[in-house]
Amino acid sequence: MNRKVDVRKKYTREAKKMDITIVELKELDAYLTLKEIKEVTQPYYMYINGELVKKMDNNFRLLEYTPLHENYNVRVYIDDKLNILEYYFDITDGNEIEDGIPYYDDLYLDVVFYQECATKSSTYINLEDRNDLSDALKNGAINKEKYDFAFKIADSVMKELKNKTNRFVNRGIEDYLKYRKNII
Repeated sequence: MNRKVDVRKKYTREAKKMDITIVELKELDAYLTLKEIKEVTQPYYMYINGELVKKMDNNFRLLEYTPLHENYNVRVYIDDKLNILEYYFDITDGNEIEDGIPYYDDLYLDVVFYQECATKSSTYINLEDRNDLSDALKNGAINKEKYDFAFKIADSVMKELKNKTNRFVNRGIEDYLKYRKNII
């Protein structure tokens, strides 16, 4: 099963109008996709640490890094006040660029690093979609080697987050401020 994901289309179903900027970050050996949400069909909420948190609305942003030599894609959710809500790591079987557009092969498993402004208490790391990964193994979409590989990469990402060494998380909103099209 091919789970090739076009970063321009991921997590934007509520967006009615948005600007997308894609730039190559040679110093990071990665591509950056900036999605500036201008208008949504309806706000998107989810519960985080027992609190209802708005994750998508007018004037929110998604900053997405697709590193060329890592096995993850990281999406940064930024609210309308430039607060980072979370870092969402899709564990991948590889990332690539086609005609200047970043893509990744999704391996089902995700690591989410929730930030204080979303949790209303403290940061925390959560491993998500383990059932999706197990189902993919059971139905033959992936083999045991890919299953184990996904957990190995997720473990590595979680260690980087605990040790505050992930190079994309450590950038904060620096790249948003550098590449934004408009000040909203």
